[in-house]
Amino acid sequence: MDVVVACGLQHAYFGKTGVRYLGEKADVLKVRLESFLKEERAKGSTIFFAREVHQKEDPFYRTTKSHSLVGSPDIEIPEVFKPYVRLVLNTTRPSAFYMTPLESELHKVKPETVRVVGVETHMAILFTAEEFRNRGYPVIVPEALTASEDDYLHGLGINLLANALSAVVL
Repeated sequence: MDVVVACGLQHAYFGKTGVRYLGEKADVLKVRLESFLKEERAKGSTIFFAREVHQKEDPFYRTTKSHSLVGSPDIEIPEVFKPYVRLVLNTTRPSAFYMTPLESELHKVKPETVRVVGVETHMAILFTAEEFRNRGYPVIVPEALTASEDDYLHGLGINLLANALSAVVL
């Protein structure tokens, strides 16, 4: 059985009024991700959604604009993705493992392979993949199913995934 961790599939990035809306990238990515998640569900993969949820004064984000604040629409999962959610992992850091039950869920599922998709490639995707690699899981990151606000940082994230973490980037 495979596991998919979908990072950041929330209004902050995909909603036109989201604080970190990705614009045209979000529109293209939304179509690709919906198709991918539908295929993965049909194959029997376990799909986890990791979303960031922050307090207004979260010191971790001193240098970036606040986003995904508790109680705001930014944390909502867009309707198009809701049918594919098995479990939502609320985290306050880039890694889907940080203060979530992901590790215990993995012990139940015992995945052979992990696919990490979503946004931001240089943050959530990278740090979640790094945690999986630290635990010995094979990680696949389909580049067409990832994006970052900044194209340079996206490319940097992809480079680090492939060359520093030995993740398979398709």
